[in-house]
Amino acid sequence: MEDTIRICDDTGEITISYAEILKYHGRDFYGGVALAFKALKLAFEKLFGEEVPHRNDIWLVVGFDPPGVIDTLEFITRAITRRHLILEPKPPEGPDSVFGRYYFEVHHGKRWISLWLKSGMLPEDFTPLARKAFAGLAMPEEKEQWKKLKQQLGRDLIAMQPVDILDMEGPFESTGH
Repeated sequence: MEDTIRICDDTGEITISYAEILKYHGRDFYGGVALAFKALKLAFEKLFGEEVPHRNDIWLVVGFDPPGVIDTLEFITRAITRRHLILEPKPPEGPDSVFGRYYFEVHHGKRWISLWLKSGMLPEDFTPLARKAFAGLAMPEEKEQWKKLKQQLGRDLIAMQPVDILDMEGPFESTGH
């Protein structure tokens, strides 16, 4: 069975598959696509149960912004288009990423949940290779190795249950907002 996530917009309920997001993204940052997909699945399950959330009511806070994560969050929630996404430069949890920290918050009204990548989920050489690649210092064989690591990470993460990938706190309820 294909991995999907359901969300509503003004035209009704939409079912979005992981494969559709990969097509939209361009098949590069597989791990980020899979991680963001699993984070939203877990957050929606904890915040909404069987209820399907509406895109207009979702607000996101992230501690990092690599292309695969951002494309996935936008495709599912339209949070960037709706200006419902905040990049938090110093999130409270999550392992370090080239782009910040592996951290997500999903907000709906006065309720929210915090999620972050479990320690030890990334291959040991993933982040050092990413840093070299983004700095333009990776040798061709290192670029190829990083590409393979991203692909394998995506395959590994999408095959796992979200609770095996992410730690979480919440859901919480706020008296503010």
